[in-house]
Amino acid sequence: MEKIRELIKILNEANDAYYNKNDSSLNDSEYDQLYDELLQLERETGIIYSNTPTQNVGYEVKSKLDKVEHPEPLLSLDKTKVIEELKSFVGNRECILSLKCDGLTTRIVYENNKVKLGATRGSGYIGENITHNVKTLHYIPISVTEDLSVVGESIITYKDFEKINTKLEEEEKYKSARNLASGSVRQLDSKICKDRNVKFLAFGLLDSTSKFKTREEELHFLTLNGFKVATYIKVNKDNLEFAIEALRGIAELEDIPIDGLVCTYNDIEYAKSLGHTSKYPRHSIAFKFDDAVYITKFLGVEANTTRTGMISLTGLFEPVDIDGITVSRASLHNVDIFEELKLGVGDRITVRRANMVIPQIMSNLTRSNSIELPDKCPACGSSTVIKTAKEARFLYCSNEQCTSLIGKRLEHFVSRDAMNIQGFSEATINKFIDQGFIKSIPDIYYLEQYANQIINLDGFGQKSYNKLIKSIDDSKQTKFENFIYALGIPNVGKSTAKTLAANYRVSDFSTATKDDLMKLSDIGNVVADSIVWWFKKKENRMLYDELNEVGLSFHRTNEAIEDSSISGKIFVVTGSVSIFKNRKELQAKIESLGGKVSSSISAKTDFLINNDINSTSGKNKKAKDLGVKIIDEETFIELIN
Repeated sequence: MEKIRELIKILNEANDAYYNKNDSSLNDSEYDQLYDELLQLERETGIIYSNTPTQNVGYEVKSKLDKVEHPEPLLSLDKTKVIEELKSFVGNRECILSLKCDGLTTRIVYENNKVKLGATRGSGYIGENITHNVKTLHYIPISVTEDLSVVGESIITYKDFEKINTKLEEEEKYKSARNLASGSVRQLDSKICKDRNVKFLAFGLLDSTSKFKTREEELHFLTLNGFKVATYIKVNKDNLEFAIEALRGIAELEDIPIDGLVCTYNDIEYAKSLGHTSKYPRHSIAFKFDDAVYITKFLGVEANTTRTGMISLTGLFEPVDIDGITVSRASLHNVDIFEELKLGVGDRITVRRANMVIPQIMSNLTRSNSIELPDKCPACGSSTVIKTAKEARFLYCSNEQCTSLIGKRLEHFVSRDAMNIQGFSEATINKFIDQGFIKSIPDIYYLEQYANQIINLDGFGQKSYNKLIKSIDDSKQTKFENFIYALGIPNVGKSTAKTLAANYRVSDFSTATKDDLMKLSDIGNVVADSIVWWFKKKENRMLYDELNEVGLSFHRTNEAIEDSSISGKIFVVTGSVSIFKNRKELQAKIESLGGKVSSSISAKTDFLINNDINSTSGKNKKAKDLGVKIIDEETFIELIN
């Protein structure tokens, strides 16, 4: 009984981390192994506790989102990893074999042809209301032909996952595309979800009606209504193995994260007649496949200090070829993972590419524990400290003036989307720091005092120096949003900086309160906390003040003009333009007058600008259906004058 209780505790903690914290304390293989062990013990002893994960679906809802009760339970699926068991399930019947997308199960309800509700699966009975985020998902039709309750998976492709993760600091990175999708769809701020390019892949209707005789007809109906359906193949026991390999290849080709396949009886009447257990429907089964695991030799740990002062740890090992990709390094993520693996040079470790993408050290077979956690910063030699973030421990440099911090912050400050100072390569920044020309960001604007030394530096000269100084001078005339972004405030990206610049001036931005910040449409709790926290630090306030004393001048092109006739109005621009140079120029004009530009038409859209007013395009048709006014460029000019 003690073993059963221990397994329940481990698995429930893993479920809580996976679903509520968008983290993974166990990988899929480890979880399945412990789950199967628990299931076997329950069968042998007949002891089944009320909190066992073998009897419960999904996760307990703990977020601040409103709760939603599902009219029908969204049950999880029984699973197998054995091809013969899958063949036995299929038997002599026709089935639909589809991708088991690795994201967050989502239910979308349409009433009066429009989205009324979006909800997560949650416990299977109680989910979370994510309607505000559902409307930002890709592949969600604005209107459908009839009332529907569609079930599918909200996912983020591997390409988008890598793109988003590379922009996050090490301690903020997500371990998998699934965790990122779950965290995005459950955000309180829908702007975050929209920017992360989350996609919805439908896999069925919650309330299939008798008008559909087969699952294939149901999926075809969803396709006709504008949904993108999770890729599937109609199978029987003869083509089953071929279909498995074909779907794995399709998932890789389409860059879709999957953790297996789903096999469902095609005959809906027969499927319904089978009923369900307390946890699983009997009409479907999941076929799970493990990532290939390889044994190799551990070579050591590489440490690097990031812009925030966090020291990232990377495990190095003898190269292994996995699915045609040579892998020789993997992130150790945090101190907890480093300590749990008990690593040492020469240890035999197991590695894999999680979901065939992310290199991961799964276990250490030797566990010599001979490598100690770095106690010195690799950049400046200062002592390291451990801090807790996102309920995990991370290693940091204790020196707030660390050369690596200064270098990384300088790189960000001079980057194109920030102050756009050209001529500042990483090598140049490091040279200037080493020479003592730059000790903090404001020193950039006083480099002329080192003119002779810079001109005589290796790789420099009069011409390079002149270009650099001119670019520095030019940067003094910039947009306020660029300056805000350049400060490197955590969680403040380009879009958020634009919102802030449109609502604050230099003098009042640094004293903005959390309550005031959260009144802005694109600012949520996390971002507001980050801004207030940043300005509370004395060195950041000094930096802000010093930068505003070097002669910066801001032109606020995105500030809303109060008496503008289009202030607050939402526009969609489509088709070719003739008065403006291009659509971007037209969009910039709208924003400069306080209007907003959207890429898609909704009931909130005020105007669709299309020079071909009588076009039968999809956007024109949608605008007419929703009562959105369609105007051409000339009418727009009249509108703003």
